[in-house]
Amino acid sequence: MPSISVLFPVYNCEVSYLKKAIESILNQTFKDFELIIYDDGSDYDVESIIKDYSKTDLRIIFIKSNKNHGLAFALNQMIKIAKGKYLARMDADDISSLDRFEKEYEFLETHPEYGFVGGNLLLMDSDDKVYGKRNYPERPKRKDFLKFQPYAHPTIMFRKSVLTMKNPYGNATTPGRGEDYQLFMNLTAAGVKGYNLQEDLLQYRETKDSYRRRKLSDQIEEVGIRWNGFKKMGLNPWHELFYVLKPIIVWLVPNRLAFAIRNGYKS
Repeated sequence: MPSISVLFPVYNCEVSYLKKAIESILNQTFKDFELIIYDDGSDYDVESIIKDYSKTDLRIIFIKSNKNHGLAFALNQMIKIAKGKYLARMDADDISSLDRFEKEYEFLETHPEYGFVGGNLLLMDSDDKVYGKRNYPERPKRKDFLKFQPYAHPTIMFRKSVLTMKNPYGNATTPGRGEDYQLFMNLTAAGVKGYNLQEDLLQYRETKDSYRRRKLSDQIEEVGIRWNGFKKMGLNPWHELFYVLKPIIVWLVPNRLAFAIRNGYKS
C-alpha cells in the first residue's frame, strides 16, 4: 500500500503545463506514493500523454471520464479508490517543490493532533516566471475564513481518516465553485485542525486570464456556502453579512482590478 495517494484532476489544461505538473510529482524526494490522474472529460487526448509517463512509472493510475462532471465530483471519485494513508492534492497547471511530500509526510507523522497540512505559494505567470508570493496563517482560526480561504488547497495533504464521510467535496455532479472552501469549513466545524508550514511548497499558476469573470450563478452558490459554513463554525452570518456577500461584490469588480487586489494579498 502506498503511503500517499496524489489526487490529480485534469480538465483542458495546456499540455506543457500538464507535463511540468506531472514531472514535479514523479520527481519528488519522497517516493512512496500513487499518482491518480482523473481526466474529467477533457476536449483533447490526455490518455496518450499519461501513457507516455506510465510506461516508465508504474505509480500512475489513470481514470478517464467521457463527460465533464466538475472538480468536486472528480475529487470524490479519486478519494474512493485511493489506497494511501495520506491524500495529497495537486492541480494540472501547478508545480510542486520537489521536497513537498517529504515535508508534509514528516509533519503529519510527528503531529497526530493535525488532520491536514499545507503551506505557502509562489505565484507564477504563463511562462513559469515567479512574480509574487502568497503566505497563509500558520494555525488558522475560524475568523480567518471570513476574509479569505486560509489554506492553499493545491498544497494540502490530508489524513485519509478525516475524509471518510460520503462525498467529502459535496454532492456536486456538475461543475461548480467553492468545494474546497466548503470542505475546510466543514472540517474546522468538526474540530479537525489544520496547519500551514511556513515554507513555499508549490508554484501556483495565476495570470490575468485566471480572473475571467465567473458566472453569477457560481458566485451566488458560494454565498450559500459561506452562509452555511459560517453558521457551522459558530459565526453569526448576519453579523458577517459583508463577508457572506463578498462573492457578489467581487463579481462586480473588473477583472484586472480583481487580479491586482488579489496579488496584493497579505496574510
